[in-house]
Amino acid sequence: MGAVSMPMETLVSFALNTLEFSRDIYIYSDTNEETAAAASYLRHAGYQRISELTGGLAAWKAAGYPLESISSVVA
Repeated sequence: MGAVSMPMETLVSFALNTLEFSRDIYIYSDTNEETAAAASYLRHAGYQRISELTGGLAAWKAAGYPLESISSVVA
C-alpha cells in the first residue's frame, strides 16, 4: 500500500479497520504540526511503528514512494 490521503477526522478509524498494529506507518501532512498530531492520534490508538515524514507529499514523492487513492485501498 502506498500513501493514502485522508482527512484527519477519519485517520484512526481507517487505520483500525485497515492496518495491522505491527505495520510500519509513515505520516505526513501539510505542516509538521499536523504530522505530529496525526502520529499522536495513531499512537494513542495503539500503533507504535509510526514515523513522521517532514516535508509533506513533496518529500514522499521525491523519495520515490508509491501513491494510491483511498478509493483504491477501500475497494
